[in-house]
Amino acid sequence: MSSSYYVHGKDTIIWAGILAGLGKEPLPTHIGSNEYLTLEKKKLSTSRNWAVWVPDILNRYEPDSIRYFLTINAPESRDADFSWKEFIYSHNSELLGAYGNFVNRTLKFIQKSFDGFIPEKAIPSPIQNKVKLLYVEVGNCIKTACFKQGLEKVFELVRFSNKYSDEQQPWKQIYEDKDSCQQTLADCVYLVANLAHILTPFLPFSSTKVKEMLNTTETGWNSFLVESQQLSNVEPLFERIDLARIEEELERLNKQSV
Repeated sequence: MSSSYYVHGKDTIIWAGILAGLGKEPLPTHIGSNEYLTLEKKKLSTSRNWAVWVPDILNRYEPDSIRYFLTINAPESRDADFSWKEFIYSHNSELLGAYGNFVNRTLKFIQKSFDGFIPEKAIPSPIQNKVKLLYVEVGNCIKTACFKQGLEKVFELVRFSNKYSDEQQPWKQIYEDKDSCQQTLADCVYLVANLAHILTPFLPFSSTKVKEMLNTTETGWNSFLVESQQLSNVEPLFERIDLARIEEELERLNKQSV
């Protein structure tokens, strides 16, 4: 059976009822209907220019930063607010500080300590099971248009991954137990690769960067192992946004509005 998705604001959800009354078939199988989004606690108004325009924000910020913030703060079940302060803090603490940092420190360590070659080790079942379950859970969230919940689940694994790396301390293992260090890094690469793959629908641009660094070409929606090979062009996924930009953006917004 085919699926169809209708995306509406909360005040137009009656559209399915109208279609049914008109005898239009087939009816949508899923309706995505969000609550309202405000801007700095005020109602959006294009006529007064109290708005954030897509071409404008894309000129100054990475698209994945925008996609992440709008998804993780989506008004799926209650009204939400777009705040420049929260946008920039979200980028620095979550995208850069949690996800980007885990990817960068893992791959940079391999580049520095193992000439860029990914250690070849069997990945423990508990870690593999966590990743396999995440594919199922996030897949279900995407199917039911619960994108915020899906992204939250991915970042639960991001936090687990950072905690795992901190507990294993590969920077100490490299001197005390090189075999254990290789195991830790192989596990972390497995997590990095699968996180990037699961994040592809949400953060396509940074996911592509990770896949290019790891030389992976997976396309199916399932967990996969990373072959032992040399990394390519390791570079940070995200750059820190200066907090001074918060006031700059608020000033810009107030100047443009009438």
